Amino acid sequence: MVDQGNSGLANVTLPERLDTSAAFALKSEIEQAIQNAGGGQVALDASGVTYLGGLCLQVLLASRCPLVTPSEPVVEAYALFGVSTYLTEPLAPFKE
Repeated sequence: MVDQGNSGLANVTLPERLDTSAAFALKSEIEQAIQNAGGGQVALDASGVTYLGGLCLQVLLASRCPLVTPSEPVVEAYALFGVSTYLTEPLAPFKE
């Protein structure tokens, strides 16, 4: 789900389960949000993610979008794959 405010900041709420079967839809949703933001920033809300697989992790990294409030499973997946340094500080909370 994509929420977009007047500030040019789009917030994509990630689904609970990001496994291989979710990768294509995740990539499409992020690309659409980036296109719709028209140069504005897109943040990924990972607070509700309960599972993050390797393919979706690659999609998230390739998007270069900052994660907002990553859940513990997201933090663990980033650590497991050795990419913890790519976790960013959360942006200001998204406001409608």
